Amino acid sequence: MLSEETKQLLKRYFNAAANLYGMIRLYKLLEIYNSQNEPISEEDFLAFADEIDSEKEHFDLVSDEEVFEDVFETKPLSRWLAAEYLYALGDFDDFEKIFENTIGITYYVPNKKKFLKYEDEFYFEKTPEYIELRAFIRSMPDLSKERADSIAEEIEANLSLDLCEDEDENIEYAIANAMRLGLNVDGQERELYRLVFEFDKNLRKHVYAGHTHKEVLMMF
Repeated sequence: MLSEETKQLLKRYFNAAANLYGMIRLYKLLEIYNSQNEPISEEDFLAFADEIDSEKEHFDLVSDEEVFEDVFETKPLSRWLAAEYLYALGDFDDFEKIFENTIGITYYVPNKKKFLKYEDEFYFEKTPEYIELRAFIRSMPDLSKERADSIAEEIEANLSLDLCEDEDENIEYAIANAMRLGLNVDGQERELYRLVFEFDKNLRKHVYAGHTHKEVLMMF
């Protein structure tokens, strides 16, 4: 039997994994948990996974047969922990995109303290590229600091999901949405694009198993 303390910690890991990766096999999540904590058994881990009330969370467990054709049974530990947006619309197009894009990519696994920061669905790393982009937006004379920061965070949210067909389209969508929110760069469109482009390359994404684009390029 797992203690309440262990159950609460496991819940934190489930939420953090859903936010950092979008989707991850349960056996991989167990491997990560056991590498950073007192190990627990597969049986106890699965019992917890089956008991958690996912209706109160922003994730669920998904079997291969729910997504792919010609799959008839998924072993319990091979099910996916999947973020809500991957199944909420009734299809699994984005799920399949992440699955195909992460083939051959190892998961980015930070230390325990950093991993658990992702329990907060709004958390992301404030990289030097993000700070530079935010400073540029803050420099626009018609925006308050609070409004500028809100727009910078919205750009991050648009880029992080990376759901457009290609990266240029994703960047252009994020910029267009920022404009709709009130960003006017007054003839500095090329500088804005450069800053968003650099930020995008250093942003951790679900389509890269938690890695950045630059980190993935170094793998191959």
